[in-house]
Amino acid sequence: MKQLTCLTIAACATLALAITAFGGPEPLPSGKEMKQVAPAPEPECFNWSGFYVGAFGGYKFASVNTDLDATGSWGLLPLDQAAIEDHTANNLDAHGGEVGGLIGFNFQMGCWVFGIEGDGGYMFLRDSFDSNTFFMPTASDKSIQQAFRTNYLATFGGRIGYAIGNWLPYVTGGGALGNLEYETRLHNVNTSGAGFYTSADSEDNDNFGWYVGGGLQYALNAHWSIRGQYQFIDLGSVSFDSPGSFPFDTFSTHSRAELREHNVSVALMFKF
Repeated sequence: MKQLTCLTIAACATLALAITAFGGPEPLPSGKEMKQVAPAPEPECFNWSGFYVGAFGGYKFASVNTDLDATGSWGLLPLDQAAIEDHTANNLDAHGGEVGGLIGFNFQMGCWVFGIEGDGGYMFLRDSFDSNTFFMPTASDKSIQQAFRTNYLATFGGRIGYAIGNWLPYVTGGGALGNLEYETRLHNVNTSGAGFYTSADSEDNDNFGWYVGGGLQYALNAHWSIRGQYQFIDLGSVSFDSPGSFPFDTFSTHSRAELREHNVSVALMFKF
């Protein structure tokens, strides 16, 4: 009897397991029973807020378009005027290095960064042109000398960027200040090679202009960062009229030069 009871219990247990195994999958839970998925965390970004200072060095290309027009002379025939203008330089482009410093302040909202910055740099960009002696159809032969130089550039403006981790891509724009110095000489040459300047003058102006650009900055740690930046600067033009020398008092020239700059720089910066 005892053995029969044990066999009966074992048979019932086996039947229960079989019913569970072949009873099919459990029904899927309803929407109310599903757990809500947590939203993705906000992306982390470096804190760029605060004052900063820095130093930079870079390469500058100055696009300098120039004109020298012979005007205002009753004794200058159209053929002679054309000969002078054909022998002037159309540009005095220059390139070279620039070094300087900067100071600025950033304000941050989330990962958006808004800032203001002032930069000042020194360079010595210069180019000159000498036509050498050229033939004049009805007047004495002449030569032309032209020279352009610029020594400094200062900018002040704003920038807007979006921080991605330790990276900060941004755009920038504002006002610019720089000097434009332009000099022209029209030299009267006689048969012996000597002569005098029929017209000569120069002008040195500090011009206000504008700039736009962009860059990419990377935070090395909580205080130090590096960046690369490009700027396009328009500083307008400088112009002047040069009266003729005796006995060519009625003779004059009009000179004009305009400056556009392309700047690429690398800066090391410290945030307080």
